[in-house]
Amino acid sequence: MNPIDKRSYALGVCDAFCEVVKAGVKRVALSHPFTAEELQNDLGADFPAECAEIAAKYGVKAYFLEEPVITDLFPAALNRGKRNIVFYRLDADLAELLAIRRDKAALQNAGRYTGDARREIAARFGRLLSYTEEAIGRYLAENTDREP
Repeated sequence: MNPIDKRSYALGVCDAFCEVVKAGVKRVALSHPFTAEELQNDLGADFPAECAEIAAKYGVKAYFLEEPVITDLFPAALNRGKRNIVFYRLDADLAELLAIRRDKAALQNAGRYTGDARREIAARFGRLLSYTEEAIGRYLAENTDREP
């Protein structure tokens, strides 16, 4: 098999996610997480702008998320110190993503990011990504790499 360069692969993933967001299959989709070093060395500094161009072809929007949303839905190491491109159609969906991150921070600052509140943050994130309740439960049950 011929090797696929990281940049082409990442742009292809972005293209596919833009299509599913346009179709309404997902409210929000995230690019694969990448580090600042990967952006500079593998993807190219123009990667976020290229993702925005791809999104525009589909009539969706792209937002460069420099600070990840980390919840118990996914392994913490997957996103810690990483960035994403967020694909969305409705401004309200991007606002909800940013609200989830703010609400989590507020709970952490108050020492209340535990139990049901912590699970609800992850579930809100999963719902925004258009996951079923069953899938959210499965992801939460399978994830053993959680933030402290």
